[in-house]
Amino acid sequence: MASFVNWKGNAASPIHRWLRYREAYSPQLIDKLSLGDRILDPFCGCGSILIGAAQSGYTSAGIDINPLAVFAARVKLTPRTKVQLRSARSLSFADGLTAEIVKAEPQPTPGLAIAGKVFEPVILDTLLRIRGMIETGFAAEKAIRDFLHLAWVAILERVGSYFKEGNGIKFRNRKRLKTGYVRRPEGRWQQDRFGPDQKQFVLDAYLSQLRMMLQDARHWKKGRWSDQPVIEGDVLEMDRLLPRKKFNSIVFSPPYANRFDYFESMKVELWFGGFVDSYQANNRLRKASLRSHLGADLNRSYEPVEPLEGLIGLMDRDAKSWRMGVPDLLRGYFDDMRLTLKHCRKARTDSDR
Repeated sequence: MASFVNWKGNAASPIHRWLRYREAYSPQLIDKLSLGDRILDPFCGCGSILIGAAQSGYTSAGIDINPLAVFAARVKLTPRTKVQLRSARSLSFADGLTAEIVKAEPQPTPGLAIAGKVFEPVILDTLLRIRGMIETGFAAEKAIRDFLHLAWVAILERVGSYFKEGNGIKFRNRKRLKTGYVRRPEGRWQQDRFGPDQKQFVLDAYLSQLRMMLQDARHWKKGRWSDQPVIEGDVLEMDRLLPRKKFNSIVFSPPYANRFDYFESMKVELWFGGFVDSYQANNRLRKASLRSHLGADLNRSYEPVEPLEGLIGLMDRDAKSWRMGVPDLLRGYFDDMRLTLKHCRKARTDSDR
């Protein structure tokens, strides 16, 4: 089953590939696990299982607390009409996009403290002009504006001076060696990465992404796309988010108790995509998320688990992990998973798995 439980399982699949998400699995799991007609994924991410359900003619529902993931899943699961796609297709020609960019007002730079470091100045200006074109040119056409916006968000890391690594981001001006990181020569690394024309590099990246999404749109012709709701919310409130809903199959891959903070690693996309507009908003998401990382609210109550307490008792109290609060993270994580599984059990039908 290994090939079906990681991103490689759908990295090149139409529609799934529109936004790379750190953790995702193949929709082929639906068949491999013989899932039933009504499927719930309470940690749905960008919607792999929901898209697979739509393509197989099943019904499903997904929950996720990350607004970027929910946005991407909803765009993927909402077929656009021929007329709407024609509007997007008008921008997929280089001359048309360039003409629109020239007269577009750039969107304001987000308030992220490292906004000036994650993009080169020319690249940042070009990105913000494309965003401005999308927001003003399609202000009255939300469906196609969202489609174009997802294409824009999807290229940020590709054209950025940063990349995701570990529990956050790293900058491309530093190269990792066995002995540590070394700084790349200024000017040289930009030339190697972006070429001589940074503006054109961004335009080419956006055109490539948009054309790929337009090509994949033909896969919307078949399937059950209208029966796959995606809910933005806290999985610990599943009983409120999905009142009296029943499912005969529940499948999910939750965040692991490994301190990985999705809101830290995806902060560029969250801020530049307009999904958060302040550090307070970003911190609210981190605090409300599953207690799998140190940015979550570790002060929430929990029910002790005796074997876990025994394990925590073996930890070195002088270790960095203890000082950082890992014992409270573990207690909170197991309690959150206990409540999640309790909600899942209530959401099952009698003949379920």
